[in-house]
Amino acid sequence: MRPGLAIGGLALALMQFAGAAQAADCAAEAAALGRDQSDLPKLEFAIPADRPPYCITLETLIAFAARVKAHVAACPNSDFVQQVAEWEKSRTSYSKLFSRYRCRRTL
Repeated sequence: MRPGLAIGGLALALMQFAGAAQAADCAAEAAALGRDQSDLPKLEFAIPADRPPYCITLETLIAFAARVKAHVAACPNSDFVQQVAEWEKSRTSYSKLFSRYRCRRTL
């Protein structure tokens, strides 16, 4: 066998392995996002007058939206593709509320 063919075959095998590893990572991250999404605090139960809990709720939701965006950027075939636009819109509005109530980052 020629060395060039062996190296090409090795490169192809490594690319397939990397693709399989990324698919497994995408599936694991999607599962983690699904679990975490079900545990997110609800903003409608937070009261702006209770500033620390309200700010923590906003910050948690903003961080989750950023995770969804990063996940979909890395895994374009994810189940979260349909939700990313909604989460990005929410992240923007939550960020405005975070500023309006002069919240400070804790995460």
